[in-house]
Amino acid sequence: MTRRQDDGFVAFFRRYTKTSLHTVSTAALTAFGMLTFVNKAFAVVAIAAYVLPPVVQYFRDPGWLREEETDDPTASAADGTERVERTEPEPTESTESTGTGEPAESTEPTKRAGSADSEPRTAEEAGSETGAAAQEAVDADEGEETSESDSSESREPTDEESPEPEWVVADAPTDETLFDAVVTEAGAYAVGEEGVVVAEAEGGGGPNGGAGGESEWEILLSDGPGAASNDLTGVDAAADGGVWVAGESGAVGRIDPGSGRHVDFSAPDGDTNDVAAVAAAGADGTETVLLADGSGQVRRGRYRDGDVTWDEAVKPGSGSSIVGVELRGEEGYVCDSNNGVFRTADAGRTFESLGFEGENGTLTDVTAGGEAPLVSDDDGALHRYDGSRWTPERLADDPILAVAAAGMGGVAAGEETVYERFGAGWERASPPAVESLSGVAFDESKAVVVGEAGTVLTRVGGGGR
Repeated sequence: MTRRQDDGFVAFFRRYTKTSLHTVSTAALTAFGMLTFVNKAFAVVAIAAYVLPPVVQYFRDPGWLREEETDDPTASAADGTERVERTEPEPTESTESTGTGEPAESTEPTKRAGSADSEPRTAEEAGSETGAAAQEAVDADEGEETSESDSSESREPTDEESPEPEWVVADAPTDETLFDAVVTEAGAYAVGEEGVVVAEAEGGGGPNGGAGGESEWEILLSDGPGAASNDLTGVDAAADGGVWVAGESGAVGRIDPGSGRHVDFSAPDGDTNDVAAVAAAGADGTETVLLADGSGQVRRGRYRDGDVTWDEAVKPGSGSSIVGVELRGEEGYVCDSNNGVFRTADAGRTFESLGFEGENGTLTDVTAGGEAPLVSDDDGALHRYDGSRWTPERLADDPILAVAAAGMGGVAAGEETVYERFGAGWERASPPAVESLSGVAFDESKAVVVGEAGTVLTRVGGGGR
């Protein structure tokens, strides 16, 4: 049996402030106090949540929590948990019989309010539950903030935050040297020795190539359009049209990008001169083709209804070997080994000289897809034409063998070096080590460089940034 003694409210309250019930009441006071900006009536609730629990408990049991003398050491609860006295205790599942025949008080927590067999709640219990609810609301708000923070830290990067593109070596299915390449909406193509034509396989095209970012390539032709195994030195494609290939002994052919089938148009008008470069423009079925050869001639062809009508060849310059040709709609450019650069405004019918006066090298290629026409030379420089003047920019001490540009970007190749431009200026790229390079292709979605022993480099992630 327990003996209690009342020693005043002040002593009682001092002990009360050290209990968990006081902690909960204080939390309730804070929580409801913060809600006064919504409704001032919450101030009354906050004060009641703090004051009522100790007052009610004091009048119920003034000696609560003081040091007590007891006949049964298991009867007192000095940790702030509920203390309930029963004149006739009812046994529960956890009640064990004592030696005197009276059940000992249960050490298990009391049943939750609202259950079928719970006792009516006291004011103390109501205050405890009110404070607990307020604390749960605060914890929930903190949990939401933590969740939002974690979500922000773990979110996927956006397209603007994607990693920088990089150069990779594609697995081309040939060991023949590749001389030239072109990029189309259907994928990329390259041509080379023995008449080989390779292209990105279905599912391996587009800016990012196949699995793991690497392009997958396949052989379209192994011995040229006429099955004569003549080397193919040039390739170009008309917008929304066919892919044209050309090379030694007047080899010429057109490949349909949809079906992959080709048609042989070799020896145009009986001309079997070696074709050094080819350019194409126009829409599917209404394409214009320019063939430039080693005798300094350019022959114009018009593709209509599955056949080609060829014009007489013309010589833009002195007859030196033409090393580069490009056609964009009706406008086109050619350059030759005598450092002549010429422009056509009527798709190859006539040409005018642009007065190039480079002195330190021999021209190797021309492109007109960027902001201004560019020519490359074997002294490591690119020359830009602004409509009246040529301005050189040195990239290296070694030859620049090929150049291609589109929009604000471009790519150029030395024998074993790649250079790239993305608006501000040309920079040396860092591709994997490869064999000697010879041809390039570029548009604003993809870049390709080809070379010796079937080398194909692709710039994964797009041609531009």
